[in-house]
Amino acid sequence: MKFGRIKRQHGRVGGLDQILDRIVHECPFVSRIVPGRIKIRRGKTAPSFKVQYPTGAGLKCLYTGTGTVQEVFLICSDAEAARRWLGQAGIVA
Repeated sequence: MKFGRIKRQHGRVGGLDQILDRIVHECPFVSRIVPGRIKIRRGKTAPSFKVQYPTGAGLKCLYTGTGTVQEVFLICSDAEAARRWLGQAGIVA
């Protein structure tokens, strides 16, 4: 099930939707976003979004929320430009 350019079939960790909506609407290098698995983890950390590594189609990212981690795949036309944009926009540190 797709609605727009973000796949909505899988669940998403709280707080992630706002980040994904911003990326898909403002970043010219990202054509689609596919949220992946959600893993439970111990501890409480501040929410963060980070790029893990480039893939054949774009970038694999991780969103860490309170007690959870979710994989997010960004399908990009230019992965390096998308990574720079994420940094300049203040989405990743």
